[in-house]
Amino acid sequence: MAQSPRRSNGEKNQPHWIEWVTGLVSLAAISAVIGWLAVDIWSSDDRQPDLVTRIVSTDQVAAGWQVVFELRNTATLAAAGVEVKAQLLDQTRLVEEADVTFDYVAAGSISRGAVIFENDPTRLNLRIRAVGFTEP
Repeated sequence: MAQSPRRSNGEKNQPHWIEWVTGLVSLAAISAVIGWLAVDIWSSDDRQPDLVTRIVSTDQVAAGWQVVFELRNTATLAAAGVEVKAQLLDQTRLVEEADVTFDYVAAGSISRGAVIFENDPTRLNLRIRAVGFTEP
């Protein structure tokens, strides 16, 4: 009776079918990731930072009134040194102003910050907006 040749460590010369399946699944996954990255690189356009603010909460704290807000960058490029200005207005008269600077806001991200006022912002008109940034 002839026996099949074996390697010196006792394994057969032919790989097991599960090795082929594992190799094909891995190849498919790696190819999909490379394809997705290639499509993303060649199809996306670089859009300058688009910075949008949204008030999250207003709370009374020891130093006055704290207004927490989100700064969302909806574009594909990041922004650095983002200056945000908050103003309390009584009709058109400026009552109080506060500034905060974000070091870096990544593309497609949300950052949080806060400004603190002496006056109650719930009784006045509150305006918060990004007023400038630099390219990182």
